[in-house]
Amino acid sequence: MPPLVLLTAIFALGILTAYISRAGSGWVLAAFITAIILLATAAFFFFQGKRGSFIWLLSCFFCLGFTWMGIDKVPFPCSLEPLLGHYVQVEGVVEDLPTLYSNRMVLVLDTPVVALDEDIWQGQGKLQVVYYLQKGGTKAKINEADAQLRASLLPGTRVSVDGLIDLPPTALSPGEFDYRAYLERHNIFAQVTAKKLTPLEAGEKGLSTVFASLRLRIENAIHHSLPAEGAMFLEGILLGSKGGITPEDRSIYQRTGVMHLFSVSGLHLGFVFIALLAAANLLKLKRFPTFILVTAGLWGYAGLIDFNPPVTRSAVMATAGLAAYLWQQRPNALNSLALAAFALLLIDPSVLFEPGFQLSFAATWGIIYLAVPLGRYVSLPLGLREAVTVPLAAQLAILPLAALYFQQAAAMGVIANILVVPLAGLVVYLGLAGMVLALAAPGILNPFFLTAGAFFYPIRWLLDLLSDLPGAAFLVPPPPLWLCFLYYISLLVLGWVFREGFTINFPHFRYQSAAARRLFPALLLVISCTAMVFTGTVKKDPGKLEVTFINVGQGDAILVQTPKGRTMLIDAGGSLSYSSFVFDPGSRVVVPALAKRGIRKLDLLVNSHPHEDHLGGIPAVLDYVKVERYAAPPVDHPTPLVLKVQQQLKNKKIRASTLTAGAIKLDPSVEISVLWPERPLLSGTSSDANNNSLVLYLRYGKITFLFTGDLEQEALSLLASLNQEGKYPGGIQATVLKVPHHGSAGGICQEFAAAVKPQFAVISTGKNPFGHPDKRTILFWQEQGAQVLRTDKAGDITFTTDGVTLSLQN
Repeated sequence: MPPLVLLTAIFALGILTAYISRAGSGWVLAAFITAIILLATAAFFFFQGKRGSFIWLLSCFFCLGFTWMGIDKVPFPCSLEPLLGHYVQVEGVVEDLPTLYSNRMVLVLDTPVVALDEDIWQGQGKLQVVYYLQKGGTKAKINEADAQLRASLLPGTRVSVDGLIDLPPTALSPGEFDYRAYLERHNIFAQVTAKKLTPLEAGEKGLSTVFASLRLRIENAIHHSLPAEGAMFLEGILLGSKGGITPEDRSIYQRTGVMHLFSVSGLHLGFVFIALLAAANLLKLKRFPTFILVTAGLWGYAGLIDFNPPVTRSAVMATAGLAAYLWQQRPNALNSLALAAFALLLIDPSVLFEPGFQLSFAATWGIIYLAVPLGRYVSLPLGLREAVTVPLAAQLAILPLAALYFQQAAAMGVIANILVVPLAGLVVYLGLAGMVLALAAPGILNPFFLTAGAFFYPIRWLLDLLSDLPGAAFLVPPPPLWLCFLYYISLLVLGWVFREGFTINFPHFRYQSAAARRLFPALLLVISCTAMVFTGTVKKDPGKLEVTFINVGQGDAILVQTPKGRTMLIDAGGSLSYSSFVFDPGSRVVVPALAKRGIRKLDLLVNSHPHEDHLGGIPAVLDYVKVERYAAPPVDHPTPLVLKVQQQLKNKKIRASTLTAGAIKLDPSVEISVLWPERPLLSGTSSDANNNSLVLYLRYGKITFLFTGDLEQEALSLLASLNQEGKYPGGIQATVLKVPHHGSAGGICQEFAAAVKPQFAVISTGKNPFGHPDKRTILFWQEQGAQVLRTDKAGDITFTTDGVTLSLQN
């Protein structure tokens, strides 16, 4: 193994150790002193010609990595805590060009000063500012005032912000992406939701300001030349902008394994490299001018992408490869990869823990290490062979990471990349020409962008077709780290025997077989892949009923697993249409929660009523999970979301039915009844959709659950009256109650509470503008003797019962 690869790996191990141990300043100082001693020892051994100097150097690099992570990490400023949850005035310096999302822009302030009345906080660390676009504004069609505001927020600009300061959201469910931890790794400790954002003074013009100005000019030219969909697509491929990608498109790109097209990296810089080298040859430049032209172009393009880890890694490797090619040296791709990793870790050691960094380097390593050996066993013409082996090698290398971070494997990834990457190459070449024209002649209709953007439609159609194929992507639970380690060891051994052969030396003879030499590592790889599908799942106790209230924020998602292994999901959360934050709990929370439990099939998927915070996540569930039956109330509510779900059900040939009062057959040992709605449906209420929600009553032995959707007082009082009249022979008393309508005050009904008498009252809620849950509701259920549980405080809430006893886990 090349020495630089070993040194970088040991340096990264030191960073990892410091991060896991959360080492204090004393340990960091000790590691630094030890590193100096080890470096001196290594130098002594080297200059004395003694063996072992490299071992001392490796130990030194471990201590340096430990020290570097300790120095980089800024502790959470405790003095900031009293300001949290208050409206404050903030001044700070814009670090990078604000990132534009579907309905907001996000910027980071360095050296912030926070004022609350007479209290002023100024310390280490950074703040993130979230500014919501003016009404009607989106990334695809930002209004003029917001566009001018963003253009004035170049790096180095000092700004004033008035807004609410608080901690960023954190993970409450196991395995959920922890946004707060992600920001803290970058020394960002709080988030300000801005009501007012005012630029004060421009900073000094530097390289980052120049790149930001050029990027803005290119973005404007793209949006001037193309309709919204094409502009978002082209901006994503050329500039790595993912803010305008809809949840639906993101799901398609992930299922087909082409999301990397929207993260500018080696593929994109490869096209840039070829174009610049061809231009140098056309101009008949000599060696050094060629190096200057190509290198300047590569790093200039990387600057437009803000030097993110994948593009920086690619630029370092391309520069090293170009130098080796021009000066006729033998290039070492692994050394170049290690050099790029070491440079990025020096700039920011916390980047080691980012999925983008890990995926980028793993894919590149896979291509370097596996593509050529695999090519020897693929009988295809030159060119087509590489089109198969390169994406195959990359997919093999990132498989455990994709399972770990996204709980899915894209079975169609290789085929999709073979078909789409050549088209993406044309888009990049046309886009590069368009960028040159946009910078030279801004404001004109750009024919290159116009042509490149037109490729969105055939590419989107092709990927849509592939993603709908059976088995295009399948759910896998997040594998444990030991299994990831076993997988990569298997991959290393497999690559080694593909290169070197497989020989076993016995005392009196040597065994060597062309077939057997690949059998052992291939078997290891198969075992690892198989284990990855089944290991890491959350096991349910056999013979017990398990009910989990999944934390999806402001919405409902309830998973029921019966003693005989049958599964029912009630709702899947969703973003409200008038919410200022676009988030798909279906793909980001519910689908991963099912994957962690090894659930790839739902026997019954229920939508309690057709509001976005209950129905919005169901399209993602239908995309990733096999559904046997679908049920909803007989409510006429033809919104685009409802029509979309209906079309999905039709395309996938899923049995769909409307439910009113009656029984549901799911598991013989569990009684499930539909208590509501009754016919005729309620009308003329405060919300007919809410008041005609499905109400399900579940009984297993002596333990009962009541799921009430978003029922309000009108329906609750009628339900209580029907119970009093003997409509429900067993009554509606429930051990566990899903509190109606996320704890709204409109769900308080004394007659209903007297009939239910719950031991536990679960409120499924999250950040919202309605004041849910209402304090009166919490107090009301506490006065009824119930223990109140909230998903926004406890995360996922799981009840397990054998029909006699009930256990709670949150």
